[in-house]
Amino acid sequence: MTKVDLTPAFLIHRRAFKDSSLLLDFFTQEYGRVRLVGRGLRNSKTPIQVFQHLNISYSGRADLKGLNNWEVKDTPRQLKGESLILGMYVNELISRLLHEQDPHFKLFEIYKKFIENLATIDSASSHWLLRLFEHNLLQELGYGIDFSCDISGSEIQLDASYEYQHQGGFVRSVAGKILGKSINQLLADDINNMPNLEQLKACRDLNRQRLNPLLGNKPLQSRALFFSK
Repeated sequence: MTKVDLTPAFLIHRRAFKDSSLLLDFFTQEYGRVRLVGRGLRNSKTPIQVFQHLNISYSGRADLKGLNNWEVKDTPRQLKGESLILGMYVNELISRLLHEQDPHFKLFEIYKKFIENLATIDSASSHWLLRLFEHNLLQELGYGIDFSCDISGSEIQLDASYEYQHQGGFVRSVAGKILGKSINQLLADDINNMPNLEQLKACRDLNRQRLNPLLGNKPLQSRALFFSK
């Protein structure tokens, strides 16, 4: 019998389950991604919300355990418009890339900070915030590459152009789309030091090159929302 009391968590996905219940995916601080049944919650007058920092309690004997109760440990937060889409995208990344019950303590804190910042910053900054989260996610899951030196071992030059080679790193190239300065900005992880619009797109393309092999052939549903806007 597993019994967990008041562990920090975020709800990242929910869907209908059986008669009046919900199937709930949480990203927890201590236990990683867990899936729980919220019995009778579909018609609850106080529905459990995504993007809120919670403490949850759950128990059960089988693989699919039940949510017993939760409490909100956060300020009220409701993401809308583009911020909502970005939040949904990050939640889908976590759902797809994290194994169940595999804890990632540092990533939990990175996610928490991402959600808090997403609710307060402007559109351009939110996309840079997303690029930084994607980079940190890959690093924390063990798919990091050297951002300080290129494949040959030479230090990344701020004014040089680079191409990315899958699982290898950066190669200096006059045809490269991403500047050394942008690589350095990703490494610095500073939301206040963002590249220009062209280089922000280059960082987006870089992260997609790194993420796509991990995501496989099944497309992310949230990505389609970007193109529908």
